[in-house]
Amino acid sequence: MSATFKIIFNGQLHQHANIPLVQKELSQFLNIPHAIAIKLFDGKPYALKKDLTSIEAVKAESSLKKMGLITRVELHQSTSLTEKQYPLALKTPTNYDNAKTHKTSNSKRILLQKKAIYVRDMITRYKNYKVKLQRASLKSLLYFCYVSLLVVTITGLTISCNLLSNIVNESQSNTLVNLTYQDYKQYITDQNAINNQQSNINTDNNASQNQGSEQFNRFALLINSYAENVKQPNVEKMGGEKLNLRLQEIDELGEKNVFWLQLINLAKNLYNDAHVMSTLSNADPNKVQWINAVDWISQRYIRQQQNSNSLPKVNEPNNVMLNLTLSISVLSLLILMIIVIKMKLRTIRET
Repeated sequence: MSATFKIIFNGQLHQHANIPLVQKELSQFLNIPHAIAIKLFDGKPYALKKDLTSIEAVKAESSLKKMGLITRVELHQSTSLTEKQYPLALKTPTNYDNAKTHKTSNSKRILLQKKAIYVRDMITRYKNYKVKLQRASLKSLLYFCYVSLLVVTITGLTISCNLLSNIVNESQSNTLVNLTYQDYKQYITDQNAINNQQSNINTDNNASQNQGSEQFNRFALLINSYAENVKQPNVEKMGGEKLNLRLQEIDELGEKNVFWLQLINLAKNLYNDAHVMSTLSNADPNKVQWINAVDWISQRYIRQQQNSNSLPKVNEPNNVMLNLTLSISVLSLLILMIIVIKMKLRTIRET
């Protein structure tokens, strides 16, 4: 007949076990009164189960362990010495209690006992190793998420700063687009009132494009009309051919005919304002000298082109916004992963 085993309990419990709950579950598991189950926790060794096969002993010990009890499996012996050493909690009579000692040799009992202990230890070690491996993997993944979160945050901040800088530079460059006769008049007013401070006013210019010589002829016609009304020298007297060449050179600094459009618009405004200017004396600083106005708008246009060439250009604003949006999405995903990993680690630590 094969050897049997018994489960010994000496009143020890796991650290977080609830004693009243364990006593109640133990009384239900052993099918004994609750008062008897309480007496099993007095610190003395008791055989909770006996006459068990090795498989039954492992299953019973696993169930008791889940309740919170610390037990051990021993080979069942029916000698009087063993019965005195470990009084049984349950007295369940069997048909082979008196005969099993004579059926099993000491060497076989020791071998089976060691085998059961070895199997139990191997299972426990495997579970512990699996938990440690899972915990180490989650910690490594958590550290990787932290590093990635730092990198993505720095990248997002860099993209945001560059985008903000480009927007500021673009807004500054847009303030220097077109120069008009009204700008020059405002410049004269501000110069008389506030110590030569400058003011930039943007206007829309919808004039059609023409060739250089035709543009100059239109400009000269309007300027000559203004000069005649306010009694100033006309274009020919101010060196018309040289002036034409100079103005064409300035126009070539930027987009074709843009400067000519500003000059023609200036000449139109001068012509429309001629009746007001003719009422002012020549000594009045508010009386516009057309050659001074042309020189002023020429210098402003030249500086404008120089500034526009020195400003950084925003080539792909859509790509910058796409990169920023992608960085924010990755940042949110990493934060979510960190939360999930921390919750998983906490669950493993509590088990």
